[in-house]
Amino acid sequence: MKIINNKNLRAHINEEGAYVESFTFKDKDVFFDKKSLPLGDSYKIRGGMHVCAPNFSDDKLLNELPSHGFGRDKKWEVKDYGKDYLKLGLKGLGSYDKVYFEISYKLLEDGLRTKLTIENKGEKSLPLAPAFHPYFATSFEDLSLREYKIEKKDLPDSIFIEASSMEFAKADMKVEIKGSKNVGTFTLWSDFLDDYICIEPTYNGKSFLDDKLEPFYLEEGKTFVQEFDILIKDI
Repeated sequence: MKIINNKNLRAHINEEGAYVESFTFKDKDVFFDKKSLPLGDSYKIRGGMHVCAPNFSDDKLLNELPSHGFGRDKKWEVKDYGKDYLKLGLKGLGSYDKVYFEISYKLLEDGLRTKLTIENKGEKSLPLAPAFHPYFATSFEDLSLREYKIEKKDLPDSIFIEASSMEFAKADMKVEIKGSKNVGTFTLWSDFLDDYICIEPTYNGKSFLDDKLEPFYLEEGKTFVQEFDILIKDI
């Protein structure tokens, strides 16, 4: 586990899955802390923020990748680490065995910058549709989405909004997820096992599953970058 922090922000990041397990602003929870929650006769891991790479959601394109990809299930190598930043690397597997993944987390004065870099060192192009899956610590009743109105009954089925940025407020802070590179769709979801709402920056949603969507094809020798900031303000 690595910890990065500055005057107002603090994040705990696990090399297993490159997983941000907690994220706070002035000791207030931005993310719902990662934990195991009961669901029927089993338990589900919920909370924090994890990467979905190479794919978001189920893979009906190659029929070989787990839901949300393999990135969150593998141990990443620490490439660089300082007080307020962490860079992690991972070599792909299967069809992606010559693809290299790098995630950098950097604390800004008012937020967290996340950058995913994917380099194809192989000899064929490969599909990508990466995303990140943050669980924001809020009840549905305390959530206010700027410009959008959603119904609680619709969230378990996911809501997709085409946008590069998303602004919202919860009880104790305002948040903006500001995409700068290859963020085109936000996915909103919760199963309401606890007080969290997922507002997920994705390339274009479920393009490994939905025939109407086209993934990004990363050609040999090329690099793909996805980048966004989670910016926070007091209320």
